[in-house]
Amino acid sequence: MPGVTKKARRSRRSPAETRALMLEAGVELVRRHAADASDQALAGPLAHIKVTEVARLATEIAADRRPGVGPAQPITTGAIYPLWPTQADYQADLMFHLLGPDAYPEDRDAVAELLTLADTTAPVEAILTTFAAGCLERARANPLTYVHLTFYVLGEHPEVRAAAHGGYRRLGIGYAAATERLLAREGRRTAAGRTVADFVVALLAALEGFCLRARVDPGTPPPDDPAPRAPLPDLLGATLVALWNSFTEPDPAVSTVRSG
Repeated sequence: MPGVTKKARRSRRSPAETRALMLEAGVELVRRHAADASDQALAGPLAHIKVTEVARLATEIAADRRPGVGPAQPITTGAIYPLWPTQADYQADLMFHLLGPDAYPEDRDAVAELLTLADTTAPVEAILTTFAAGCLERARANPLTYVHLTFYVLGEHPEVRAAAHGGYRRLGIGYAAATERLLAREGRRTAAGRTVADFVVALLAALEGFCLRARVDPGTPPPDDPAPRAPLPDLLGATLVALWNSFTEPDPAVSTVRSG
């Protein structure tokens, strides 16, 4: 009829699309709450995540993805509960999603940075120091780094341990490749009784420990501390260099070839 405006038809969303939007919205809420310094944040990284709040944010995310198409189909409880019968089910699924390899592009960026640095002519000490600074900066910029580490308290659960181990292994493979590249470039090998895997385990442990330290110690000495102190990136860089020197040694075969 003339003068009657037809409402835009809302396309139906598949359960898979609903799940992806809900998980993405949940990740965003975790990110926001992880950066929250109020007393309410002390309840834990996921216990405060409410499915109704996630649904509202997921609907907003869907609308932002389709500007000018019309109103986004809201995610309702009817769409949610076939996927997660209870709020606790959603929170558990969200935790495993956060433990997955795709939740932290910063990890891939760190591996890529080390591989790129290994192809330069910079001294290995400078490479490790630059890499250390980049890792700490990425950790500070993404509160999810610390949320991920809080899940370690649930490591006794076999599924949590398996999920964490899977992501850790993928990251370790990347760092092992970068380590092999550095060894070849420097004409070095792993020291007696050590392996590349040993170095990677120590590397990742140092990175995690310093990232945690950076969360509560941004690098400014307390006013009552009279002793000068090196910034955390410098300390991490020095730690990685010490690991390198301890876990590796000159390769005599390479030295012989080069001298010949």
